[in-house]
Amino acid sequence: MFKALKAENSPFTELQIQQLQASLDSLDVAQTAWLSGYIAGRLASQADLLPTLVSAPGAAAEPASAVKPLHVFFASQTGNGEEIARELGREAQRTGLKVEVQSLSALRPAALKKLEYAAFVISTHGEGDPPDDALDLIEYLESPRAVRLENLKFRVLALGDRSYSQFCAAGRKLEALLLAQGASVFAERVECDVDYQEAATSWSVEVVRFGQDQLAPETSAGPAAINAAPARLSIVPQTVRWNRTNPYAATVERVQKITGSGSEKDVYHLELSLEGSGLEYQPGDALGVWAHNRHELVEEVLAGLQIDSAEEIELDGQRHSAHELLARRRELTRLSNDTIEAYSLLAGNEELQHHFGQLDEARRREFIESRQFADLVSEFPVQGDARIGLEDLARILRPLASRSYSIASSQAVVEEEVHLTVATLVSRVNGTERRGIASDYLNYHVQPGDEVGVFIEPNRRFRLPENRDTPLIMIGAGTGVAPYRGFLQQLESEGQAPDTWLIFGNPHLRTDFLYQKEWLEWRSRGLLKRIDGAFSRDQAQKHYVQHIVREQAARIGQWLDNQARIYICGGLAMGREVEDALRDVLAERDGWSLEQANEGLAALRRQGRLLKDLY
Repeated sequence: MFKALKAENSPFTELQIQQLQASLDSLDVAQTAWLSGYIAGRLASQADLLPTLVSAPGAAAEPASAVKPLHVFFASQTGNGEEIARELGREAQRTGLKVEVQSLSALRPAALKKLEYAAFVISTHGEGDPPDDALDLIEYLESPRAVRLENLKFRVLALGDRSYSQFCAAGRKLEALLLAQGASVFAERVECDVDYQEAATSWSVEVVRFGQDQLAPETSAGPAAINAAPARLSIVPQTVRWNRTNPYAATVERVQKITGSGSEKDVYHLELSLEGSGLEYQPGDALGVWAHNRHELVEEVLAGLQIDSAEEIELDGQRHSAHELLARRRELTRLSNDTIEAYSLLAGNEELQHHFGQLDEARRREFIESRQFADLVSEFPVQGDARIGLEDLARILRPLASRSYSIASSQAVVEEEVHLTVATLVSRVNGTERRGIASDYLNYHVQPGDEVGVFIEPNRRFRLPENRDTPLIMIGAGTGVAPYRGFLQQLESEGQAPDTWLIFGNPHLRTDFLYQKEWLEWRSRGLLKRIDGAFSRDQAQKHYVQHIVREQAARIGQWLDNQARIYICGGLAMGREVEDALRDVLAERDGWSLEQANEGLAALRRQGRLLKDLY
């Protein structure tokens, strides 16, 4: 019952659909008939509340085919953009609009030239890179084949991260390319930092209002019927949906270091309890985590700016002490161009203004990544009569954002738990060691019994294939191995044994082979068919996962001939190197030119056979 019901084609959330399916599938015929009569009676008693669901007598509804649709497209590497687009689609449907939501990867040239009204949600990752979903469209729009789009009116929501120099570059590029082909915007582009919720919500509301003005069908029921949200039935108890703004307080059960003594890295395995939360995830998904800035770091910043930690400020209608503001509401470990430039002006520090202003893009990036806000305060202090007050500090520091970690477990095995693999992020400047906020919080601050605010971040682009017989090539470096642990747990729990191949890289075999015992056990049981390790510092010449890909070109070619999926998880730089190596493999196997190999790689991506989770 209700197997075809989806969040995108109904007014229900995914959680409500799951509850409906679980509840209704357990009913017998008599119970179902009774419930059907009950709902019918309830609808009859509340007919006056359902103007959008019940047509007035004699009203001639406009044929659905005559109503122009609002197309909503998303291109998202982590899933945030898809979440925004689908929620926009649901809201538009509730107001009576005809709306179609889909990935940009599904937009073909023939359909593109027919578009009239569209909203695009597109993220930027790395140094200005568009998500995989958008690559084909951007390549087409840049080509001589691109058609004119004078009939298209559109608006862009660009997602990005101001700590990167190419902030929202993909969104800007997409808008520029569409405009170059004659399309026009119906409202200006909105650009969002990592704390995107408020801006994205406002953008979505404005898009829906535009749709109501331009696309809503005119019926004798009048504007009120169009603008009213459809009534929603609730035949099961409402359950809180844990999310970014309403995280679940998960109990820490285990924190264990999994790199050996003498390792250059501190990597920890964490186990958190989700018992009673109702939270569910799939292997390949991520866990969002809310962390706090360390007390010592907060006090260092406040002391450096001569701000009393007890001084209060009003924020979002509430009073906060200076210490609480910096500990829980503002970024101290991530810098951005905007923060550095604003601080240098308020501090009257001409040395910082001159130094940072002279840096090229690559050196600016290095400057940002090697420092935290406390380093700015100590290295480039406030000068002369200048003063930075608490309100200034609240304004120039970015709001604190959650951090995401690939989940390292399958619920089929660990049930109401979630496992993480967390590497401590370390930066050093002028002899001072700084740690990343979340890795410091999770690896060194929390203890078993403590609670951590978490939520699930679905990653539908990094899942096991539906056909469990599909061969898997899993490539990862460092903590990029985490989701593959969840993959194999899931396969083992199902009794599946497809051909699987792990290509893993880290500095040293002895100290850094994460989850070594588990991989070897899976290999001994036949679930993991092959393991290749690239331990870069165990020989004079560094050896990375991309080198293994090139060395194993013939075998990778054979696996691809058998329709294997390739997964890449880990750092962005590693991901680029592995893609370059795969391009070489395709060229060598088929005698292709560089252009043909690029197209071959794009074809794998379009077929869902090249999947990436890079950060």
